[in-house]
Amino acid sequence: MSIWKAFMRCKMTQTVWLAAILLAAVLGSVLSQSNVCQAPDGKDGQSGVPGREGRPGPKGERGPAGLPGSIHGQVPIKGDAGDPGSTGEPGPIGYIGPQGPLGPSGNQGPMGSKGEMASIADQKRPAFSAIEPKVRDDMVVFGKTITNQESSYDVITGKFTCKEPGYYYFNFQVVSNGDLCLYFVTQKNTKKENILGFCDSNQQARPQVNSGGTVLNLRAKDEVWIETKGQSKNIAHSSAATSIFSGFLLYPQQE
Repeated sequence: MSIWKAFMRCKMTQTVWLAAILLAAVLGSVLSQSNVCQAPDGKDGQSGVPGREGRPGPKGERGPAGLPGSIHGQVPIKGDAGDPGSTGEPGPIGYIGPQGPLGPSGNQGPMGSKGEMASIADQKRPAFSAIEPKVRDDMVVFGKTITNQESSYDVITGKFTCKEPGYYYFNFQVVSNGDLCLYFVTQKNTKKENILGFCDSNQQARPQVNSGGTVLNLRAKDEVWIETKGQSKNIAHSSAATSIFSGFLLYPQQE
């Protein structure tokens, strides 16, 4: 069996080689014939129908300025200006610019006519003097007036109320039997303020005078009065020792 198989294997190998040789011969013959029998190139076909127009291309750059035109060798002259157009609507208001520098002073104007002479009789003269002090909640109220022009001092409240704006002078002389401090107090609008304070020390408990004075610039409805701090019992009440609170207008002032 082994010898038969070997014989058959040898036969198959020979057959394969023989088939390969025959295939190579056939291919070689065909290739050689294709080189010899090649057909000539064909002729060009007819031109096709023109295509549709393409899309417009992008706008080109502006060319250089041309030479001035001429008519029969003559250069045209510039024409006359046209009539002005109608006035347009006003534009929006611009921003306010910075303030400019101060200009030079102008010439002095002519002198005005002389005004009327002031009448002293028409001038208001607020003035008061009040005596007999009593203390109410630290406020010293002088309950009796000697002078009270323009009714500027109130014996109930102890306050002077300004009716004529200007500069006023106020003073007081108060007799005490001991230590005593007195203060000028003002109220302007709603603001209350102690302006000045005057204190005397009296260890011998004998009558002595505590005095003070000031000039104040007041506007209409400003108030002025006198206060003390916890020492009201030392104010003397005697016909032989008179205490007084006074004030009057020095000169008016325009508000």
